[in-house]
Amino acid sequence: MNITDQSCYRAVAEIDLSALRSNYRLLRSLAHDAAMMVVVKADAYGHGAVAVSRALAKEGCAHFGVATISEARELRAAGCEARIYLLGGFFPEDACRIVDLNLTPLVFDRDSIHAIGAAAAALGRHNFPVHLKLDTGATRLGVRLEELDGVIDQLRSERYLRLEGAGTLLASAHDPASPVTDRQLGEFATAIRRLTEAGFAVTITHVANSAALVLRSDAHRNLVRPGLAVYGLPPVAAVAERAALTPVMTFKTRLLQVKRVAAGTGVSYGHTFVTQRPSLIAVLSVGYADGYRRGLQHGGEVLIRGHRAPIVGAVCMDLTMADVTEIPDARPGDEVILWGISGSEIISVNEVARLAQTISYEMLCTVGRRVSRIYKD
Repeated sequence: MNITDQSCYRAVAEIDLSALRSNYRLLRSLAHDAAMMVVVKADAYGHGAVAVSRALAKEGCAHFGVATISEARELRAAGCEARIYLLGGFFPEDACRIVDLNLTPLVFDRDSIHAIGAAAAALGRHNFPVHLKLDTGATRLGVRLEELDGVIDQLRSERYLRLEGAGTLLASAHDPASPVTDRQLGEFATAIRRLTEAGFAVTITHVANSAALVLRSDAHRNLVRPGLAVYGLPPVAAVAERAALTPVMTFKTRLLQVKRVAAGTGVSYGHTFVTQRPSLIAVLSVGYADGYRRGLQHGGEVLIRGHRAPIVGAVCMDLTMADVTEIPDARPGDEVILWGISGSEIISVNEVARLAQTISYEMLCTVGRRVSRIYKD
């Protein structure tokens, strides 16, 4: 869909489903025999969880990961019948909703195990499958090795639960030579061995995120959990060197007004930018409420008519200014690429994130709800 078809929108996140499927197929080939759990939390990193899960279900993806019950409920309401894993933890009072939605929760301590067991009993769900979240060194949610005996006792006491799987979070998967990853893989193997010796058939194990999927085949186990890479962004440069991913989202807006101003003119709040020459200043229909960060006033650029234009002055809640003096044919209504491709020029999310002093994950997730998602295939 071109910008004329999007003329009723002030800002658009254009989602390329063909690129999404291409990335999925590439990662699936790199995963070898492991199944794929695509992480669609945070509205599929801003790409739209329902549309993404539908597209990938047609590719054969049968496992999706979310962080919250509300995210899972949205998928179920949209007709998603695939396995949905609840990765982000839960409170005991949420347990009945988890069982009712037929989610696969990652239990992370004795209390969470007991809560799901009680909910399964109350709803008459025998052999309700759960996965154990192991903390092997990230010091985040999960069971540490020294707590495993108590957790094993708790699992044995729950007659309505079945320990189906286990997973862990790698803290340094972005560094393929990290000794931290080696230690974590060792601790995970020890935990699985102890669970097996205790009589549990742990049939599904998962460790690898996007980086580990590409860089550490020894972390694949039999289920992998790619997130950012599915959306076409390498989490680190080493991933880009081994996997030719295609960005799925193009963030764009339109040019509202162009004004000719004299040298010495202050721009936007606080006049943090003052023109040094007679200039053309473009007003763009996007701001930090849409997810275009305030920090981008320092070095940020956009693409207009295939050329880079610097952001000038403070980024406002709803509007942003750019200097288009070097693009004299820029006109109101022109398409403006905030990240994506225009002509031979590319501005990547990673580039924008570095300028905003954050990471690409956050840039994608903070593209606002009032930004329309337009899907093309």
